[in-house]
Amino acid sequence: MNHIWLPVGLGLLMVFLAYRAGRVWLDTRRRAVPLPRRLSWTIAGSLRPDRYWWGTRIGNLSDTERQSLLARETAALGLSRADSLLCPLCGAEVANAWTLGVDGRPAVVRGPIQCPACDFRLDACRHCTHFSPGSAADWNASAWSQSDPGSGRCTHHKSTQPVEQACTPYMARRMRDRGYEQIAAPLPIVDSFLPPSFCRSFEPSRKRLQEGGIRWPDARRAALLRLLVPPQALAAPPSAEQPAAQSRSR
Repeated sequence: MNHIWLPVGLGLLMVFLAYRAGRVWLDTRRRAVPLPRRLSWTIAGSLRPDRYWWGTRIGNLSDTERQSLLARETAALGLSRADSLLCPLCGAEVANAWTLGVDGRPAVVRGPIQCPACDFRLDACRHCTHFSPGSAADWNASAWSQSDPGSGRCTHHKSTQPVEQACTPYMARRMRDRGYEQIAAPLPIVDSFLPPSFCRSFEPSRKRLQEGGIRWPDARRAALLRLLVPPQALAAPPSAEQPAAQSRSR
């Protein structure tokens, strides 16, 4: 029976790819795309449809079509702006949460990013790659493996702490015997819902965001973020007069 399912599976795969290719072919023909480019886009779109529908295709839309697409897709997400997100705690809209990095990929806006209706913070420690969760009552290595992310340590920032707080009891005794009473250790985080006021080193962890009910922007959302940026802001290089004007102002 196995030799029957192989051609059946291949046939279904070909039908699926043909369906994808057909949609791209019809769309490019409606837009009067030249035949050579239409063929290449159709082949690429059958394998990676997101790259066509949310990449190549958008680059060939008129300004009116872009604004219409932006408004329609943003409304479909239940948002007023494409750079917002829905709070996973209360469902309110958190404005200006997402942006595009220098590489053109989605990124989290520099904080604070707080829900207007509750205490949710997108830039909280529990969503950061530098955060190691653990128990506030016991900072030793065994506590870091606990699943409760309510408290823990920041592996980026350090502070001077008593050795009993920074080490296991055994290591604390060893440090005391050698004359150490305090050492620089990862900063304790008592409440991982709120970042330290001085912190400017937040780096989002996609896995932790997903565990908190926050979906990282996909190809569609990334395309909508690009549509928020005026085309001239993306394409226009700095003029040669700007450096001269800046030097004169100094």
